Amino acid sequence: MRNKIPVFISAFVGIFMILKYFSTYPAIKRVADELEQWGVITLSFSIVLGVLNLIKINLKAVVERKKDWGYKLLLLVSMFTMMIAGGVKWYLEEVRGRQVNQGLPLAVHDSLFDFMFDHVYFPLSATIFALLAFYVASAAFRAFRAKNLHATLLLIAAVIVMIGRVPVGGAIWKGFPWLQEWIMTWPNTAGQRAIQIGAAIGMIATGLRVILGIEKPYLKG
Repeated sequence: MRNKIPVFISAFVGIFMILKYFSTYPAIKRVADELEQWGVITLSFSIVLGVLNLIKINLKAVVERKKDWGYKLLLLVSMFTMMIAGGVKWYLEEVRGRQVNQGLPLAVHDSLFDFMFDHVYFPLSATIFALLAFYVASAAFRAFRAKNLHATLLLIAAVIVMIGRVPVGGAIWKGFPWLQEWIMTWPNTAGQRAIQIGAAIGMIATGLRVILGIEKPYLKG
């Protein structure tokens, strides 16, 4: 029963999710919408469990002074700071809403959550993405080797796109920006659509295998 009940639930939910898009029967739509709401609730519980697991693992590492425990402590402090700041922001927004409804003068102040997001999180994210540019350039240098015809075409297209994207490319030759735009609009778009179609077919096949009980990844571990 431990295996049959999860398989039955997965098949039941999957079938109704599919029927929702291929049927106009109101009862099916109501059941599918209710299942979606249950999915949102389940996802909320999984987020809570994930946060608790994160606290458990990192707090244990901090207490036992394991390797890189300082980074784990910074992670916990940052997480609790943002959680508390988010709760305070929600409370202030509720107070402002009541003030608006009562016609009282509204005092607008930036919350700690907005300050942390705009002046700490956002600059750190921009820094990480800036560092990734160097890793991409290094990986491209190692990967773009003209070993055969396909690799040569990839190398030429990559060089044209990289040069055409920067202002110095237009200064060298005015055709570089046009060439990179053509490559990104036509060959790149066609390749991306082909990959997306293949991925969609794979998702459909995997979904059918889960619904039919052939594949049961949720029973592992």
